[in-house]
Amino acid sequence: MSIRRVALLTAGGFAPCLSAAVGDLIERYTQVAPEVEIIAYQYGYHGLLTGNYIVIDDEARKNAGILRDFGGSPIGNSRVKLTNAKNLVERGLVEEGVNPLEFAAEQLRKDGVDVLHTIGGDDTNTTAADLAAYLHENDYELTVVGLPKTIDNDVVPVRQSLGAWTAADEGAGFAFNIIGEHRSNPRMLIVHECMGRNCGYLTAETARRYHDL
Repeated sequence: MSIRRVALLTAGGFAPCLSAAVGDLIERYTQVAPEVEIIAYQYGYHGLLTGNYIVIDDEARKNAGILRDFGGSPIGNSRVKLTNAKNLVERGLVEEGVNPLEFAAEQLRKDGVDVLHTIGGDDTNTTAADLAAYLHENDYELTVVGLPKTIDNDVVPVRQSLGAWTAADEGAGFAFNIIGEHRSNPRMLIVHECMGRNCGYLTAETARRYHDL
C-alpha cells in the first residue's frame, strides 16, 4: 500500500510527552517521506468523528522541533471512546443506531488517510485496537499505529510508556521542595498525593527518584 496521507491524533489526559511526540512524528516523516501529507485531527477521536483536522504545512514541518519545549498537546485532546456509542450519541457525535467504528472508518476513508497515528494511554490504545480490528475485518486499506503515552506506565505489554519518567522526575522534585518547606514547621502535615490509576507505578517511581536526589 502506498502512503499518501497520514493523520495524527492525541487523546486522553495530558502527559509530558504529547507535544514532543507530535513534533517528533512530523520531523521523522519530513525526513524519510517528505512527499507524504500530514494532517492532525483536533481534540482526539472527537476531531476524527467530526472531520475536524488541520494540515501540517511546510512552515509547521520546519519548526516542529520546537514542540519539544512545550507541554500539553498542540492539537488538543478529548476523552472520547469509539466503543461507547451511548456517550457519543449524547454528545451529538453520532446518530442513534450508527456504529461509531464504522463511522470513524468512513471518515478516515473520506479524508484520504492511509495511516492513523494515535498517541495516548490505555483507553486511547484500546480504542485504537478496536478501530484497527474493525478496519481489518471489513477490508479497509488503512493502518492504525498506537503510540503509548501515559504517566501511569500501565500500557501492557509496553515496558516504558512515554511521559512516565518525566512525571516521576517532576513529582520527586516537588516532594523535595515541600519536604524542605516542612522543616520550617515540624507540626505541619503535608500530604503529597501522586496519581497513577491502579498500577502504582508513578507513586513508587516518584518515591524512588526522590531518594536518589
